[in-house]
Amino acid sequence: MSYMEIPNFLLISIVSMLLLSMIFGLLTSRFILAPVLTFVLLAIAAFILPNFFDITYQPLLGYATFLAVISLILSILFWYLTRDRRRQKKIRREAELQREGFENTYNRREKNNPF
Repeated sequence: MSYMEIPNFLLISIVSMLLLSMIFGLLTSRFILAPVLTFVLLAIAAFILPNFFDITYQPLLGYATFLAVISLILSILFWYLTRDRRRQKKIRREAELQREGFENTYNRREKNNPF
């Protein structure tokens, strides 16, 4: 086995873990899905890769766990950094609903009262 074969897998898995964490953490706000998906995909790869390379599944499964923990740390960090934005968004949404409710009741009164 060449020393250039497995490092490609390592680089691709790190970049894909970072992308998954950013996509699920920042865009969809499903923070726990990125570490779970990272572990599942790399665990599947840990049992498939030994068929093609001279390596056992234990180091690859440990690597999958390591990247899942790193992804979990990133997800916690993204959750912590975006919590104020989510709170402000919730407050704006509640204010908008309250304003719409007030306008609807005010418009009904004007509709029912001709003068």
